[in-house]
Amino acid sequence: MSPPALTVNDLSVDYGPVRALREVSLRVPEGGFAAVLGGNGAGKTTLLRAVSGVLPFHGGRVRAGRIAAAGSSLRGRRPDQIVGRGVVQVPEGREVFARMTVGENLRAGALGARDRRAVAAARDRVLRLFPVLAERERQRAGLLSGGEQQMLAIGRALMAGPRLLLLDEPSLGLAPIMIDRIAATIRAINAEGIAVLLIEQNAALALELASHAYVLEVGAVALEGPAAELASSPEVRDRYLGVSTGAAGATGAAGEEPVAAGPARTLGRWTG
Repeated sequence: MSPPALTVNDLSVDYGPVRALREVSLRVPEGGFAAVLGGNGAGKTTLLRAVSGVLPFHGGRVRAGRIAAAGSSLRGRRPDQIVGRGVVQVPEGREVFARMTVGENLRAGALGARDRRAVAAARDRVLRLFPVLAERERQRAGLLSGGEQQMLAIGRALMAGPRLLLLDEPSLGLAPIMIDRIAATIRAINAEGIAVLLIEQNAALALELASHAYVLEVGAVALEGPAAELASSPEVRDRYLGVSTGAAGATGAAGEEPVAAGPARTLGRWTG
């Protein structure tokens, strides 16, 4: 059996005196799809920064824990080394190179690659996934719409040939029709065998796409389980899907305390 695409064990992260993550553990199987839910400040982006190696550039540090991709430790490695191990992040806000053309942005995603045939194949694959990028290849990326820039950001990440794609809020600021297109493309990417870890405030979208989900609250995993089961959990429906279930949903089954308190629960413990 192949090792998981990503394993995070007891990860704690600090920004100076502030503890941002507290003993977070999660797993993304090879070719799997996991989502992380949570409100602003829950620690979702910090988690991705720790995995992708860019945390020190934001003033953070891993205090404790293990991060591994396909069995290989990522902790302490540079971002380029992590990309070389097949873990590639699409950052929140897209962060395309606005003054460069679409084609130049895509080539930037393959910097360091030595196999020209693999790069050409990756480019063809990206342009098949996003035909609009082929039409705009010589256009400056800053002139694209928000949805087109998101396509470009994902396409640029795919140029690196990832085994695991880290997506940080891909639906942020997009029109509903564009969200649907991006979601369909993410499904197609995962169907090709690329594992996905999705960070998303749109809980309904995340739970629809993923097979397993984790809920972060105040830097800790408060709840985890199969995405379909979390979607029917009273706590998740109340807090993240905007569906009120009344007092029982607010306190949990059999009057349990809210999810933010105490250690992480599996869905079975929460609902039963």
